[in-house]
Amino acid sequence: MYKSQLDTLLKQSAPRVSFLYGDSFLVGYYSRKIAHCLKSEEKTTFYFDEYNANNINALLSQGSLFGSSSLVVLKINHKLSKADVELFLTSLSHNTHNALIIEYYQSPSKSQADYARDCKVCAGYFKHPKIPKDSLVEVRFFEPTMGECMEFMRQRARELHLKADDKILSQILMLQNNDIALALNELEKFVVFAGKPIEPSDVNLLCDGIASFSVEELCCTLMEKKPIVEMLQSIYEEGINEIAMISEIQRFFYQLFLFFTFIKIKGRPDAKEILGFSPPAHITERLSRYCIRFKEAQYIAIFELLSTWRYEVSKGKSKQSMGTLIKIQEMIR
Repeated sequence: MYKSQLDTLLKQSAPRVSFLYGDSFLVGYYSRKIAHCLKSEEKTTFYFDEYNANNINALLSQGSLFGSSSLVVLKINHKLSKADVELFLTSLSHNTHNALIIEYYQSPSKSQADYARDCKVCAGYFKHPKIPKDSLVEVRFFEPTMGECMEFMRQRARELHLKADDKILSQILMLQNNDIALALNELEKFVVFAGKPIEPSDVNLLCDGIASFSVEELCCTLMEKKPIVEMLQSIYEEGINEIAMISEIQRFFYQLFLFFTFIKIKGRPDAKEILGFSPPAHITERLSRYCIRFKEAQYIAIFELLSTWRYEVSKGKSKQSMGTLIKIQEMIR
């Protein structure tokens, strides 16, 4: 199952068994959302090293004395055994008032490829003849698109009663290199402006960027075929997580590819339709200008280069950026 299918399901009912994996932000977000929908009287969370199959099963198999329901949430980064999953599902099939949510994150010691393979194997365990299909789900989350990130920002701004338009929310998101988790935390700073429209100067005053140079600035410098060594060094000196940097570069080129394909089909750019929101005019102009500097085959080559870079970093080979970025810069027309 994918995010869109889970969204549809949650409009009707919450699954009693959920195996969530993929993008870490969305895994945590939807775990909380499902837990809220379940409205269980008792909730117990096991964190990583606290995992103990017998203790977990004891909670899942306990009967309901006064009609109360129990929810167990597992936050893990190790591969589940088939025997443990079968044990949990059997207990839940007999105790229909209880529920289980498993948040499966990538271990720092595992590569993206190993994690994806383990996810696929574990997802296959989540079947039981006595548990209805809609009550038992395995959901793979992909990194949220810019449009999805903006919707999360809008939703949180409404919850905090902030008067922030899309340009302000986009500014906050970009200052955090489009890391949605960090950007949502930044919104908390603006509760002092509740009832007052937030201005760009307020954002500059309260928000700290991740690095002196943003990854977006690095990408733009790359596209302008200017030297990137000093900027790249500055970003590394700020202590940026290299996987996070690669994710942002991938997002940048994915946006270019979206503009490229849209223009190729429609003959014109439409940022609202492409991204799901309307960025400032200069950003739309820049993306429209940059996107035509590559051919379709070159976009494929770029995504392969970035995936290889990410894989190498996940295996412990840090700072593999220069060779990759130079190869991309050489493709620019």
